[in-house]
This record gives sequence, structure tokens and C-alpha cells, in this order.
Amino acid sequence: MRGFVVILIAVSLSCIVSCADKYNDFQVAESGLQYKIIEQNVDGQIPNIGDVLELNYSYETTDGRVLFDSHSSDRKYMKTLETPAHTGGSIEDGLAMLHEGDSAMFKISAENFLLFSEKYGHLPEGIKSLDPIIIKVRLVNIMDDSEIDRYMSSRYHKSGDQESEILESYLKNTNVTVEPTPSGLYFIEKASGEGKTIVKGDIVTLNYTLTMVDGSLVETTLGGEPMVFRAGDGGFIAGWNEAILMMKKGSSATVIVPSELGYGAEGKGNILPYTTLIFDIEILNVQ
Repeated sequence: MRGFVVILIAVSLSCIVSCADKYNDFQVAESGLQYKIIEQNVDGQIPNIGDVLELNYSYETTDGRVLFDSHSSDRKYMKTLETPAHTGGSIEDGLAMLHEGDSAMFKISAENFLLFSEKYGHLPEGIKSLDPIIIKVRLVNIMDDSEIDRYMSSRYHKSGDQESEILESYLKNTNVTVEPTPSGLYFIEKASGEGKTIVKGDIVTLNYTLTMVDGSLVETTLGGEPMVFRAGDGGFIAGWNEAILMMKKGSSATVIVPSELGYGAEGKGNILPYTTLIFDIEILNVQ
């Protein structure tokens, strides 16, 4: 029996060493990103900031706990290539390294990857801020505008029921656990701010970024002039008005706005029907 135990321990240690080894031979890019190229297509196109990428995309802990896998959905997984969400090597840095057809692995801390790039409201249970997350990516396609329009129109914007299914998947994948308000708005506070809560008639100065649930950027004030407006004035969607009246000077939040609080079954401009909107808002001043 003792010999069996020794053998079992040896096998277990061998497995641990083997599992650790496959995550230890990463190279380090100039940005600080730890990466490993699995397959490379040097003739493929390299993406630019703002491009919409079709990816095979998954991420997990080093002990094999899968947090997300795009293969679990029958829809294409698309992600807009944005500027790096943090310093020290981000997934955005990694995606910008890839050619169409390349596959790679990246190792990034849970705090940087999940909170900054994936915009989780908080770290999943059992995962600490410095725990490494392993991201596995294949860049399938850099999509042009006509491809995006055809795909989004055919798969994402047919009905409220379809929107609800996509929103439920988004909430699960981004670990959103807050309850919606009675209207259906999801308000995820990041900083509480100070002073009184904004009321109708206040002059508000803020920065915001608007994206869709697939990560596509719609518009942002970052890099330009902040937005200044009178709270409660007409011309804004119901979800925006509700969120602003929950905030204070110095507060920031991610706000998830279902289409019935946004542009509904009609859409507007490049926002298609039944589109859930994601606002990241920071209140700079209130007068």
C-alpha cells in the first residue's frame, strides 16, 4: 500500500509539473505582455485599432477552470480592437500582434484582464487579482463593414426575445451580478462620488464611451471634449436619463441599457433594432 501511495504522489507531482510547464515558456513583448504564438500566417493582414475581429476566443485559470469559451455559442464571436486597457501588456496588445489565421496564447493577471479589458464588475469567486489568466485566441477574420452589417442584421437584431438571449449571455460572460432596476436598467457602480445626487436641471459635465454587447465601439468623448448638458432635458434615451439621475460628481459606472430603454425596435443610425447598449460614464462636474 505504501508503494502505491508513493507512486500516486509521484504521478500527481508529475502532472502538476507538466501543467505548470505548458504555461511557463511564454515570451515577453516590448509592452510587457507574456505571449506564445501557436500558429502563424505571416501573409495574413494585421488589424488596426477600430477593426472588428472575428475570433475563436477562450480564457481560463492555470488550473484549467474555463471562464469563457466562444465555442459554446452558435454565433460568431466578434471583438473591436481597442487601445490597450492597461499598461504592462494587455489583450489589446496581443490582438494587435496577430495576423489573420494566427493563433496564440497570452498570460495576463486576473485584475488587468478581467476588470480592465473584459470589464467584469468584480473578480469571480476564488480568483485573486494577481492570479494569471490564460487567454487562447485565433484571429479568424478582420471583418469589413459590409460583412459586419450583413452578419449583425441576420443574427442579432430580429426580435426582443433574441436580444434577451444575447443580453443574458453577456451578463453571464462579464460576471454581472447586480439586479436590474424596475425598468430593466443594469447600473454597475465603480466609484460612488461625492455630494448630492444629480437632479433634473443640473448642468452635468462627463466623459462616456458607448459600445454594443459584442464590444463594437459606437462613440466616445475620450480623447476629445467632455459632454456638457442639462440633466432631464429631452433628446436622450430613457436609460441614459435614468442612469444620470443615479450619479454624483466624481462617480463612475457601467450602465447596461436594453433596447426598450434605448432605440427600441426601430434603432437609429448605426444602432440596429433590438440593440442593448453599454455606457461607461464618469461624472466630471455638476453645477
